Amino acid sequence: MSEVFSLLGPLERDAKLLISARALRSFIGGLVSVIFTIYLSKLGVLPLTMGFLFTVTLFIAAIRSLVEGILADKFGRKPFLLLLSGLLATAGFIYAFTRNITILLCTAAISGLGKMYISSPSEQALLSEKTTDAERTTLFSIASFMDSISSMIGSFSAGIPRFFQTRLGFDEIKSYQPVFILIGIVALASMIVYLPIREERDCKEQKPQVIENIEEEYDETKKIISRFSLVVAIDALGGSFIGSFLSYWFYIRFGVGPGKIGTLFGASRFLAALSYILGLKLAKNIGTINATVLSRLPVVGVNLTIPLVPSYTAAALLQGFKSAFSMIDVPLRQSYLMGVIKRSKRASAAGASSTVRMVSATVTPTISGYLFQYVSIMFPFFVGASFQLASAVLLWLFFKDIKPPEERERNVSKD
Repeated sequence: MSEVFSLLGPLERDAKLLISARALRSFIGGLVSVIFTIYLSKLGVLPLTMGFLFTVTLFIAAIRSLVEGILADKFGRKPFLLLLSGLLATAGFIYAFTRNITILLCTAAISGLGKMYISSPSEQALLSEKTTDAERTTLFSIASFMDSISSMIGSFSAGIPRFFQTRLGFDEIKSYQPVFILIGIVALASMIVYLPIREERDCKEQKPQVIENIEEEYDETKKIISRFSLVVAIDALGGSFIGSFLSYWFYIRFGVGPGKIGTLFGASRFLAALSYILGLKLAKNIGTINATVLSRLPVVGVNLTIPLVPSYTAAALLQGFKSAFSMIDVPLRQSYLMGVIKRSKRASAAGASSTVRMVSATVTPTISGYLFQYVSIMFPFFVGASFQLASAVLLWLFFKDIKPPEERERNVSKD
């Protein structure tokens, strides 16, 4: 862990600010991933309705991501980051001061509050501009490491309602109010952190290294984005069958409360944070694509196994093991896409892949909610694992021969 923190020193100021603001949002994501579905269930919202909410939330986020990616490349990335934090802050305060189900569901859908990963294509593009090709994967890994640490703290904070119930005498519903006030404050803090960041939009575009013809360059870029988006979309299908309802699954399967689930999720995110060090080393030794594919195999295995285990302890141990691999691919894929796409199209590329990922996942939460409520709480895990395996295979087939600049330079130096 000290190795990652030592890498923060040489980073330029804006990179540190971007990582810090993103980490604050990850705290919110970690907290929300534990308490959100449980809170809604206490208000009387059924799993099928929750699934529909996640579907609508993803659809709105997908449209916003596509529009943001296109506009951010033309008009700048920073305004969209400020807007994202502003929406989250507003949502947190609305949840703190109303229990009207319609208002709460609409707020979550528009702001994305119910999502565990609150990301932005503008952030990926801007972050990639604050480093060199050789250090880009390192920077994305550091950012993801800090995300996991913050998300871990957020998950551990899921015990706040229990504290207010037992120590201060709050009723069960009211005990969640301080949590949402905290979410609003943290989102405002991330907004403030973004303010000093400088964005240079007049930088000269680097000349293409291989493709010189404009039409060929456009076709190659379009091919990369479409294939990459397909891979990410299939992986998102698998993840959304499981992720949105994971805390709820532990809750109904083993009868454990938010505090215990939060501790498990916090420990899992600590392991995920350590995994970024492994992922970075793997990428440098065997290449980004090979490292990404390799990291997905244990995840598939655990998702096929965990619904079959009879005890909370065994399920928690499997969840912890999965966490040591489940997030390795995130910074690697983000860095890879930014590396193989030219600078002026990076936000658009990130927005396109993010949009396709979210659109492909819009239906699955509703299906998963239906399966949870009417079929079996095990079945979503099997379906999700199948999609995740298919995604890993396609990623290797499509991109094993397409190297980012730093890997091409490394191969040349070896020759």
